[in-house]
Amino acid sequence: MSDFERRQSVRVPVSIPIEVRDERGFSFHSTRDVSATGCFFDRAIPHAVGARVALSFSLPGDGRTIRCEGEVVNVPDKKGYGMGIRFLNLSPADGHRIDAFARAVLEGTLR
Repeated sequence: MSDFERRQSVRVPVSIPIEVRDERGFSFHSTRDVSATGCFFDRAIPHAVGARVALSFSLPGDGRTIRCEGEVVNVPDKKGYGMGIRFLNLSPADGHRIDAFARAVLEGTLR
């Protein structure tokens, strides 16, 4: 992902439950923030950087399920909790939905 793409993605603080699946099974985590390019879980026991997981979630107020793969790209505190996930294989339509959701949160138009 280029720096341009990173800057164009609006990241907002919001708690969204996301199902995370890997070869060991599945768990549910709540995001600290989300954007069209990824999310951060601040209370998750982290996977190793580079690990790939399957993600499934819905945006608040939108019952459609978003499914994509994610890659762990950031574990700020290896002794604690938290991990940053970059979305992979996200459909363009789902990326636009997440971006529109984030912009609505920023603008205060989402209730």
